[in-house]
Amino acid sequence: MQGNENKIKPNINLVAILVAWSVTVGGFIWGMATTNAEYTYKISQIEKELVVLDERLDLAETFRMEIRTDLAQIKTDLIWIRKDLERNP
Repeated sequence: MQGNENKIKPNINLVAILVAWSVTVGGFIWGMATTNAEYTYKISQIEKELVVLDERLDLAETFRMEIRTDLAQIKTDLIWIRKDLERNP
């Protein structure tokens, strides 16, 4: 009967080693998966923020062009007023 117990012990040790390795490998895979998910989330948030900033930049550029157009119109009006004043003192 002791010979039978000795055969069982190595099998139990082998099973314990295999379980420990599978838990270790599973832990590494779980860690990589969660890290990948975190990075994916962070990248998607950065992309959304980039889109918002791009829209704000477009709006600022449009506003700048409107100001430039208004200033050109004001300059034209001032030149016209100056010429009119020079002709009619």
